[in-house]
Amino acid sequence: MITRRTKMQLMVFLLITLVGVSFVGARYARLGSLFVKDHYVVVAHFAQSGGIYEDAEVDYRGVKIGQVGELVLNRTGVDVTLKIDKDWQDEIPADSLAVVGNRSAVGEQYVELQPQSKGAPYLEDGSEIARAATTTPLPTEKLLEDVATTVNSVDQKALTTTVDELGKSFAGTGQDLQTIIDTGTAFVETADQNFALTTQLIRDSNTVLQGQLDSSSAIKSFASDLELFTGTLAGSNKDLIKLIESGSASSVELRQFLEQNEVEISELLNEVLVTGKVVRKNLPGLKHLLSIFPTVVEGSFAVVDVGNPGLAQAHFGMALTTQTPCKQGYESTKKRSPLDLDSRPFNTEVSCTEDPTKSNARGSSQLPRAAAGETGSIATFDPETGELTWSDMEDASVSTAAPSSYGDDAWKWLYLQPMETE
Repeated sequence: MITRRTKMQLMVFLLITLVGVSFVGARYARLGSLFVKDHYVVVAHFAQSGGIYEDAEVDYRGVKIGQVGELVLNRTGVDVTLKIDKDWQDEIPADSLAVVGNRSAVGEQYVELQPQSKGAPYLEDGSEIARAATTTPLPTEKLLEDVATTVNSVDQKALTTTVDELGKSFAGTGQDLQTIIDTGTAFVETADQNFALTTQLIRDSNTVLQGQLDSSSAIKSFASDLELFTGTLAGSNKDLIKLIESGSASSVELRQFLEQNEVEISELLNEVLVTGKVVRKNLPGLKHLLSIFPTVVEGSFAVVDVGNPGLAQAHFGMALTTQTPCKQGYESTKKRSPLDLDSRPFNTEVSCTEDPTKSNARGSSQLPRAAAGETGSIATFDPETGELTWSDMEDASVSTAAPSSYGDDAWKWLYLQPMETE
């Protein structure tokens, strides 16, 4: 016998079940919309229905946001009513596309809203989506018709030949095809294992590509110069052919010349080495000589004037110093006429005794002296006795003789000794 307590428990369970089933059924049938409007309506204008039906889903970014309402047929197409939940108000851009899609091969169409921008304006109650912003899938009958047309357009005989040739080409290659498939599988597995490295390589390649983009002007210039170079080579094609054809004979002659003049060339290179050292030591003076050489050449044309054929005139001029010559100290010397050609003893007792700041003082007394810290003369010569007296400084022991290692080339020491003693 069922007790009173058990009856009460069963009654409570039955009541809860009825309430739950009623709630779920009301939610499924959307009975709440009959009393409270929990959605807003948007009308999409389609050229054709595309198989869409009432109560189909309306999705946005893969999420269900409502369902399809009434479909209204008109002269230009079909107006599809979209009931969108109010939770998505001010979320869907007004320029979104309305696309009818298929969830599976057997049908089950739905409407998907695809946004084209971010931000306002948004779809609201009463908004419309223009026909240009709606698309439908290709009708099945159209697809089958196109497939049939394509199949019928293929030449049966040519297709048979193609299949036969493919059969012949792949005959006996099963092992090779299996190797290709296995290798491809191993390649995919290796690529998957190194996916992180591949991704990093792609990211790093952006730096290289950006560098190429930044150097686009230089690359264009290089391509232009290369085009000019190749064009020049093409224009000199005949000369290049002649050079290549005569190159063999020229190389033989060059080899014979080197063999016949082996000793002379060695000596020449040795002499060039000595000359190079001398030139390097005197490079500043050589630079100065080369800098004034154009002026000298230009002046030579002013000196030599070619007038009538076979007649040349030379022009010379003398620039006298503006500084007063020294006269003090030469009073005992008698002037002689330029026409007097008799021999007279040279007066060695006179010299310039005037202040160098007042005139152009000359003579040994005005010879510049060694600066402080520099060595003086290493020897003196007496012209009356003919004796050479060496000083006590270390420089007096310096020898200017060429080393014995130079042998017959001791004359080279004339050029190299100043560089060795510095």
